[in-house]
Amino acid sequence: MLNRRQWLHGSVSGFFAFAMRNRLGHLFDNVARVNATKTAKRCVVLWMEGGPSQLDTFDPKPGQTTGGPVSAIKTSADGVQISEYLPQVAKQMHNLSIIRNLSSREGEHVRATHYMHTGFEFVPSFPRPSMGSVVSSVAPQGDLPKYISLGSPGFGPAFMGPANAPFSIQNLQEAKQLIQGIGRRPSRLQLLNQLDQSFSNQIEDPKLQQRRANLERIQTMTGTGLDKAVDIDQFSKSDRYRYGDHEFGRRCLVARRLLDLGVSFVEVQMGGWDTHQQNFRNVKRLCDRIDRPFAALVEDLKASGMYEDTLVIWMGEFGRTPNINARNGRDHYPACTPVVIGGGPIKTGIAVGRTDARGIGIEGNPYRVADLFATIYSAIGISPETEFTTDFDSPTTATDDGKIITELI
Repeated sequence: MLNRRQWLHGSVSGFFAFAMRNRLGHLFDNVARVNATKTAKRCVVLWMEGGPSQLDTFDPKPGQTTGGPVSAIKTSADGVQISEYLPQVAKQMHNLSIIRNLSSREGEHVRATHYMHTGFEFVPSFPRPSMGSVVSSVAPQGDLPKYISLGSPGFGPAFMGPANAPFSIQNLQEAKQLIQGIGRRPSRLQLLNQLDQSFSNQIEDPKLQQRRANLERIQTMTGTGLDKAVDIDQFSKSDRYRYGDHEFGRRCLVARRLLDLGVSFVEVQMGGWDTHQQNFRNVKRLCDRIDRPFAALVEDLKASGMYEDTLVIWMGEFGRTPNINARNGRDHYPACTPVVIGGGPIKTGIAVGRTDARGIGIEGNPYRVADLFATIYSAIGISPETEFTTDFDSPTTATDDGKIITELI
């Protein structure tokens, strides 16, 4: 039976302690990079774990029984309305676009998480790389990880190898202390390298050679500024206020710094969206948590000039049912899966597609998850038809026959 641990595996801020136990071989190695001319240079995904309600965020239906008590408000994008729970994001909607006609075929959390991270439905015998790993594979090599996950283990690289695995940080304070600790005591890593080299000379194993290279890379990472990037105290009080004094706000603030340092792909997780009970109370609270940091991140990227080559994506596993259940909650509803996107070459200030008056079905032809991935990859400069070779020598394309969402590019 597939479980979260099998697919959402990774290392958290204990990464460095793990390294010191000499078991870091699976996190980095060198693989061939795909040459591509990129339009956007970097990407940040705000991942809403549990599946966010589209009806209470970016596709409100006020006055309908399916809409509940949520009102719609005007936004900075002409003719686009969103939930009253997101007033700060509403001010940035001219820099963002909503996809309201995306339909998925996966309504179970683990399978849907795989689908929305890879663009492919889950097949046990053919694991697929995550979006972060694909972007990592075409990013320039440097001392910093190319793919960082904040708040979750991240999603794995499959056949793209450990070099494109997520570098996971779940506890910012702990991560800062560990990085600084290794920087102050590099002799421990040097000793570990020497012992590893002696063992590698006796046993010819490519994984041991890879592990040795990984340990050397950890040493170079200590001088990259990563410790300062995850140190919330390094940010101004005004920044901390604008992003919000809570975990998701702090993660978004760190994500901004990581992008500025040159990290190519950052995923920031916000859990709690599986609102089978007390949906409206919980979604109001969750929206209050994401509203300011989401808006501040877009505003800051725009002000710095980085928004022109940075994709910003908000999404989760699936949407929620229009019908409200007996527990005043909403259940899983992949038929309408909300996504918000902006930055790079993406056309903004629009809502792509529409649902019917009650939010039960999509009017017109829906877009598929593969189409979303084709659009994102095209914005990064990766053709949807790009072929990769798996570790069992099978060719596969970057998307599952995805077509670009032409309203956005």
